[in-house]
Amino acid sequence: MRRASLPGCPRSALLPALALLLAACQPAAFVRPDVPVPASWPRQAEVAQAEAAASLGVLPWREILPAPELHALIEEALAANADLRIAIERIELARAQYGVERAALFPGVDAAASVARERMPGFDPRANRIGENAVVGLSMPAWEIDLWGRLAARSEAARREVLASAALADGVRTSLIAQVSSLYLDLLDLDAQDEITRRTLDGRRKALRLTRARFDEGVSSILDVRQAESLLAGSEQALADQARRIAQTENALAILLGRNPGPIARSARLDELRTPARLEAGLPAELLQRRPDIRAAEQNLRAAGASVEAARKAFLPRITLTTLLGFASTDLGQLFDSDRYAWSLQPTLGLPLFDGGRLQAGVEVAEAQQRILVEQYKATIRQAFREVADALVAFERLTEQRAATRRLVHANRERLRVSKARYLAGISSYFEVIDAERQLFDSELGLAQATRGAQQAVVQLYRALGGGAAESSASNT
Repeated sequence: MRRASLPGCPRSALLPALALLLAACQPAAFVRPDVPVPASWPRQAEVAQAEAAASLGVLPWREILPAPELHALIEEALAANADLRIAIERIELARAQYGVERAALFPGVDAAASVARERMPGFDPRANRIGENAVVGLSMPAWEIDLWGRLAARSEAARREVLASAALADGVRTSLIAQVSSLYLDLLDLDAQDEITRRTLDGRRKALRLTRARFDEGVSSILDVRQAESLLAGSEQALADQARRIAQTENALAILLGRNPGPIARSARLDELRTPARLEAGLPAELLQRRPDIRAAEQNLRAAGASVEAARKAFLPRITLTTLLGFASTDLGQLFDSDRYAWSLQPTLGLPLFDGGRLQAGVEVAEAQQRILVEQYKATIRQAFREVADALVAFERLTEQRAATRRLVHANRERLRVSKARYLAGISSYFEVIDAERQLFDSELGLAQATRGAQQAVVQLYRALGGGAAESSASNT
């Protein structure tokens, strides 16, 4: 038997068209943009088995800086920080928006009831008649049958945005841990500087009394007295500046903790915190799966691909369906009689023919957004690589700087001791003592800052590696 074909449409022309429609139904496979990934981090190429080294990013945040009072502050921040709570609410917002898009895949059912009573002219134009019309039942509003997958693509885009929001919340959590830790280290550094300044201040007060006594005895000149007064005033100036910085740092940390600005209780000392002898960052490729902002950029890129797919499928025909199941009558009193049962089924086929270029512009907008997100994805990866490399070199060099500064402090203390002895013996002038005191004061402050810098490099590397990603994901689910 010969098969019938569509009139005016040869079978050879129908098959390619059908193939195009079937191809349009298939979702496009996601392809990650090609970004060069180094095999190892700078200055760590000598590590033979990088896979065997435990990366800092996989450790729980409590193991990064073993300080119980810092752990208590971090836990308080995780429970009350406003930025983190907003980020978590953004996940709920994205989930609700995904629910809206996903609901379009399913038909809706409404309870419908309507009554109309009207007076209109009848067959006799000189007489009017009163008519009634009543309908009650279940209705299905116009529901688009997602034959080509356009609605599914929009739903997929919304789902990817949920995942991107969750990844960004992970990033906010990791960043919050790093910020609290950094401010805490800043406070301990300022406390150490304050202690150094007060100790120096006491020494300079004693030196001023001694210099005045020597001046009264005619041993020293008035210039020595004025120089001692200048050193004392410089210490008092530094002490006031440090008090201001301590208060402002406490206020900043209090805001992160969800408190009003105010003092932060602490008892630890900066030199009591242990730092590892070496930091391990793992493999650069691992960063693509662990770091939250890279994961968020990838999910946004996937969502953009789904949006492009939905925009392209808007050109295809749309089939909508409207139904009604219930009772209908022209007499309200007989609405629920058995013979008033009614139903209706109304399929509609629509094909866009002319829209002034709106659909094509929608495709161009989606594709432009996709290209932007591709570049943002690449830039995010490069920035992540840079932050890890910066933190590694900072820890290495600051550790070396701290060791050298310790030696410098020891040498300056000995120099000051000898300078004071020479001055009291009348061998050298007070200028030598002044210079030795200034060098010791600056080197002691530099040692505190180098110690803080090395510890903060650990925190910054933990943040750059996307540390705590597993803990963050578990807390957001």
